Amino acid sequence: MVLLLVNQSNMLTNYSAEDIERIIDTFYSPTSLLSVLQRQEFNNILENLQYSSSAWGFSWKLLNITKSNSVQFFGAVALCNKISKNLSELDDNQIQQLFQQLIQRLIFYISINSKQITTKLTIALSHLILHMIPDKWNNGLTPIITLFTQSQNEFLIQHPEKGHLIALNVLTLLPEEFSRLTVSKSQRSSIRLELEKEFPTVLNYLQYIISTYSQTDILSKVFACLSKWLEFGISILKIELLFDYLFNSLMNENLFNDASECLLVIFTSPDALKYPTTFSRLLPYVLQLETLLDQCILTGNKEKAEYVTKLITQFGENLAQLIVQNTQSQNFCRLIMKCTDMKGQYPIEETCSELTLNFWHALKEEVTSSDEVKAYLEFVRPYFEHLIEILITKGQISEQENIFSSEDKDSFRSYRASIADTMMCMYDVLNTRAMEILANHLLISIEQNQSWQRQESILHLIGAGSEYMQSEDNPILPHIFSLIPKLSFSNNRIINTTLTVLGQYSSWLSTHSDILQNCVHLCINALSNGDLIRSASIALKELIKENRIYMSKYLNDIFPIMKNVLENVHVQSDDRIRCICIIGYILSAHPSKTVLEYLNVLLTPEVNKLINYLAETGDHQNITIRKENICTTLNFISVLITSFGYYGDQTDEEQQSNTNTSEVLCCVLRDLDPIFHMILKQYADDVQITEKICEILSRTVTILRESSSSILNTFLQLLQSMGPNILHSEFLNFVRNTLLMFSSQTDSSVYHLFLAVLQKFGCLFNEEWLKNHVDIAEDVANFFAQIIKKLPNIVRSCPNEAFVLLIEFMNKGIQLHEQGTLKSISTLSCNFIEYTKSNQRAADLFQQNGLEFIRILLQCIGGASPRHLIESLFLPLFTLSKTYIQWATHWVQQCLNDPNFPTPSAKRHHREALLKILSSERTSRSSFKDHINTFALACRETTTKEDIS
Repeated sequence: MVLLLVNQSNMLTNYSAEDIERIIDTFYSPTSLLSVLQRQEFNNILENLQYSSSAWGFSWKLLNITKSNSVQFFGAVALCNKISKNLSELDDNQIQQLFQQLIQRLIFYISINSKQITTKLTIALSHLILHMIPDKWNNGLTPIITLFTQSQNEFLIQHPEKGHLIALNVLTLLPEEFSRLTVSKSQRSSIRLELEKEFPTVLNYLQYIISTYSQTDILSKVFACLSKWLEFGISILKIELLFDYLFNSLMNENLFNDASECLLVIFTSPDALKYPTTFSRLLPYVLQLETLLDQCILTGNKEKAEYVTKLITQFGENLAQLIVQNTQSQNFCRLIMKCTDMKGQYPIEETCSELTLNFWHALKEEVTSSDEVKAYLEFVRPYFEHLIEILITKGQISEQENIFSSEDKDSFRSYRASIADTMMCMYDVLNTRAMEILANHLLISIEQNQSWQRQESILHLIGAGSEYMQSEDNPILPHIFSLIPKLSFSNNRIINTTLTVLGQYSSWLSTHSDILQNCVHLCINALSNGDLIRSASIALKELIKENRIYMSKYLNDIFPIMKNVLENVHVQSDDRIRCICIIGYILSAHPSKTVLEYLNVLLTPEVNKLINYLAETGDHQNITIRKENICTTLNFISVLITSFGYYGDQTDEEQQSNTNTSEVLCCVLRDLDPIFHMILKQYADDVQITEKICEILSRTVTILRESSSSILNTFLQLLQSMGPNILHSEFLNFVRNTLLMFSSQTDSSVYHLFLAVLQKFGCLFNEEWLKNHVDIAEDVANFFAQIIKKLPNIVRSCPNEAFVLLIEFMNKGIQLHEQGTLKSISTLSCNFIEYTKSNQRAADLFQQNGLEFIRILLQCIGGASPRHLIESLFLPLFTLSKTYIQWATHWVQQCLNDPNFPTPSAKRHHREALLKILSSERTSRSSFKDHINTFALACRETTTKEDIS
C-alpha cells in the first residue's frame, strides 16, 4: 500500500490521514527496509504534505494520543508550518476556530507532559497570535495571559503553575518568533509596534510571577522571557526596576545560570551606551559581584567563578567607552585586574584570567581612538603598566607541565597567544615604556637568578613587540639584547623562545652588527640540537635575508653543520628545506668559484642518489618509494636554486651579484641536464616528477630572465622529452614565463613552444577528457587567456585549426559546473572575443561558430547551469555585446525566436528586455549582469515576490 502511495506523490490531496500515518510510521521505523530512493521519495512526500491545503485537516487527526509519537509530532509540525506560512488560506471564522482548537490541544499535551509536542504547539500558537495582531486581535496580550492563568479548564484549575508556564512560554516566543515571520514590511512594522506597546503588560505579569511564585522552573522562564524581549529591542530603561531582583538572583544557586544569561543580554545590549545614567546604576551592582567571585574561589567552584568573571568582563567590554569617561570606574578596572591576576596556573587551577583579556583590548581601543587621548591615558596608564607585570607571571610555563593533558597544553598554548596579543596592545598604547618595563624585569630576573620560566615569559612578550619596536633609535633594544648572553639557558624552551625573538627582530639586528655577532653564534650552536633546529633555522634564515653580506662571513661555520643536518634522515622536511634556503642565501654573496665548490659538495651526493634510484628495480611498493625519493631530491635542487637566486634581481650596487647568479645557475643546469634526461627516459609520462623538473626550469628562467637565453635550447629539449599527456600547471608556467621573456625574439623555437602546447592540448581535448580533468582545463584556460591578452603577436601566427580548437574549448568548457574552471574559461572567452578585433582570420572563424557559442551560453544561463554560476556566465555575452553588437543581437535573436528556448518560462517581455540591453551601447557591466540575472530567474520559473524582509 505504501509503495503505491509513493507513485502518487504528485497527488497530495488524495492522501487520507491513515495513508499519511502509514507513510510516517514506515519512514521512521527502525526496522524499515526502504531503499535510499524510496526514503528520498517518502521524505519529499512528507515535506510537501506539511504545506499542502489538506494539512489543515489531517494535522488534527494525527494529533491523537492513540497514534505513535512520530505521527503526533508530524501533525504538530505540519500545523505549525501551515500557520506560519499559509494562514491566509483561512477566513476569520476558521482562524478563530483554529485558535480555540490549538489552545485546547496545547493544554491537553502539557497535561500529559509531552514536552516535544507542547513546544511545537506553543510555537504554532505564537505564530498565530503574531499573524492575528493587530487586525484580527486588538485586545492586547492581557487576554492571552488570562486565557491560561484564569482558565476554567479542570487541569489548569488543579495545576495553576502549568497555566503560567504556558503563558510565559508564549510571551517568550512572541519576540523570538517575530524575526522568523514571512510578512510584508508594512505588516511587520504594525506587529512590531503592537508588541512594543504591549511590553508593559508583559513586565507587569513578570513582576506578578516574581512576587507570587518561588518554583525554579517558573522563575527561570521569567529570565528567558525578559532576555527575548531585550533582544527584540526593548530598551533597558524599561527594566531598571528589575535590576535588584536580577542581581540578587545570582545568589540563588538554582537561578544563577538563568539570571546570568539575562544579565549578559543586558550588558551586551546595543543601546546600553546611549544611557550613561543606566551605566552608573549598573556599576555598583557589578562591583558587588566581587564578593560572589571571592566566594567561588574560596569554595573552589571554578565553573561559577568563570561565569561571574564573564559577567564582569562583558559589562566592561561593551561599555568601555563609558568606563574611560567615568572617574568612578577605577574600582571596576581594579576588579578586572584582580580577575586577570587570578591565582593559580591556567588552565589547571583557574580559567578566569583569559576571559578578561578582551576587556583590555577594548579599553585600549577606546583610549587610542578618542580625541582626549592624553587625559584618558593618564587614567589607564597605571593599570596598563601593572597589566604587563601580570602578563609576565600568567604567561610562565608551568614547572609541572609534564602533568598537563594534551588538551591542557593546547589551551595553554592558545592562552599564551592571547597574552602576546594583549601585549601588542600595550606596545601600541605605551610605546617604549612597555618595553622598558620588560627590560627592567629581565634585568631583575638575571640579577636575582630567577627561574628560566620567568625569563622565557619576558622574552615571549618582548617578541610580541617586534612589529612596533624596530625603529633604529629605540633606546631599550640594545640593553635587552646585551642581556641575552646572561640568560639561564638551562632548558630548550627558553632557547627556542630566544631564537624566535632573534628572528622577529632580524630587521633591527641587521643594522647593529656588534650585537648580531652574539646572536649568530647562538643560532649556529642550536642547529646541532634536534629539538632546536626549527627555531634556529627560522631565526638564521631571517637574519641572513636581512643582512646577507655581513652574514656571508659565517659560511665556514654554518656549512658543515647544515650539511650534517641535511644528511640526518630524522630531520623534518620543512626544517630541511629551510636549511637549504640558508645555504643558498649565504652562497649568493660569494664569488662564483666559491659557490660552485660548495654547490658541488651539496649536489654531488644528490645526483648520485638520483642515479641509484633510477637503477633500482622492484615491486610496485618499491617503485612508489623510488618515485617519492626522486621527487624529494628534485625538490632539494629546486629550493637550492630558488634560494641562491633570491637576490638575483638586485640592481645597481649588487649588479656583480647578478652576474654571479647567472654564471653559476647556467653552469649548474648544464651539469644537471644529462641527469634530467635520464629521469625523463623512465618517467616522461609521470605527472609528479615532470612537475618537479618543470618547476626547476621555470624558477631558473624567472630568476635569470634574459640571461637564461644561453641555456634556453637545453630547457626546450627537456620539454620535448616529456610525454604527450604532460600538460600540468608547472609545464604551462614554464612555457608562459619563457614566452613572456623571449617573445620579442625572432627565434622560431619560442613560437614552436606555444605550438607544442596547442598540439598537446589538441590531442588530449574531448568532452570526456574535459569532464575528468577540470583542474587541468582550468590551468590551460588561464594559460591561453594570458597569452592571448599579453602576447597577441605569438597568437597571430597560429593556424586556423588552433583558433577552431580554442572556440571548441570555449563551447565545451562554458558548460562545466566547477566555479573556478568556469571563471577561467569565461575569461578566456572574453579575451579571445576581444582579440578577434585585431585578427581577421580569427574573427571570420568566430563569426562562423559564434551562433553555437551563444546558443550554449544562453542554455547555461537559462537553467542548464546552477544559478550561482551566472557571475561568470554573463561576462562573455557582455564582452560580445561591446565588441560585436550586431553579431550579439542577431545571434541572440535567432536563439530566442524559439518560444521554448532556453525554457518556456521566459516570456516575451523577458526576451525583449534581454535584446534591448544587448543593443544598448552605454550599459554598465553591473547593470548588464542584473538584467542577465533577471532573465535567468525568469527561465527558472522564479517570480519576484514582495520584499518581506
